[in-house]
Amino acid sequence: MRVNKIFFGLLLVLVGFAGKAQNQFHVTQYMTHHPLINPGAVGAFENLNGALFYRAQWVGFDGAPNVAGFNINSPIGNGNSNVGLTLVNDRIGVNNTTDVSGNYAYSIQTSLKTKLSFGLSATLRMNQSNYADVETNGVVDPSFQANSPTLLMPNFKFGTYFNSRKYYIGFAIPNLLHNEIVNNGGYSGKTTFDFSQMHFYLHGGYKFEINPKFDLNVSTLLKQVAGAPLQSDLNVLAEYMRKFGLGFSYRTSNEIAALAQFRINDMFKLGYSYDYTLNNLGNYSSGSHEIMFVFDIKSNAEEPVIEAPRF
Repeated sequence: MRVNKIFFGLLLVLVGFAGKAQNQFHVTQYMTHHPLINPGAVGAFENLNGALFYRAQWVGFDGAPNVAGFNINSPIGNGNSNVGLTLVNDRIGVNNTTDVSGNYAYSIQTSLKTKLSFGLSATLRMNQSNYADVETNGVVDPSFQANSPTLLMPNFKFGTYFNSRKYYIGFAIPNLLHNEIVNNGGYSGKTTFDFSQMHFYLHGGYKFEINPKFDLNVSTLLKQVAGAPLQSDLNVLAEYMRKFGLGFSYRTSNEIAALAQFRINDMFKLGYSYDYTLNNLGNYSSGSHEIMFVFDIKSNAEEPVIEAPRF
């Protein structure tokens, strides 16, 4: 695995030098808790809610990504406003990035069964890289003799979210600004506005109530950024008695995933996914594992008039 570690480490460092510190973290079970990818979805809930998750990607590949995160949201005031907090730590190779985001969403009830929400997140990104840990196969390179300091960079996210009990559609921009790491005799962070670096997310889903015991949940996510091909996925999950769920996911990046969910009670749900890469990377990895715990703390026995669907 030494060759893999050297190759992977150098690849990640080159990406960092190119200034691409704006890559978005990836979770397979985003459809289980939409606020993780869309701040507008924060406004879709009428109760305290949130999620914890951990993802180990490309297991067996040295330096592969590991992502852990926590999100919590709550309505405030007259019920049209929601606030939240999101923490995400993303480790890949020698790079360690932590995002702390404060979320706010405002909702408009467009009918008795639908709601439209607008959300904005203010993010502080903390990025640190241990370049001295990169194995250079005996080649002495001054760029790899020291670690970078912890660099602080601001950013913002924007999202809209329209939902009913059975369906939703959302649009999000997870990076309104471009964060760049520059090395001019020393590492420093640089933040600019660059439309070409923006990521765009479009996601939606529908719950088919097959019969009183079975539901079929279908969802999709489209990701677009300039200079890269459009990436999309299709997720299908069959749910029994709204308690047990099994399904699969396919992404156009040539990956498939198995999905499993278990609702512990009305307030807690546990989800697991196993991803497998169909391209050459799959020859060096045993796949990716992800676990997610979702909670909805209902304040009374009444069900919300409009509850965001969770697939």
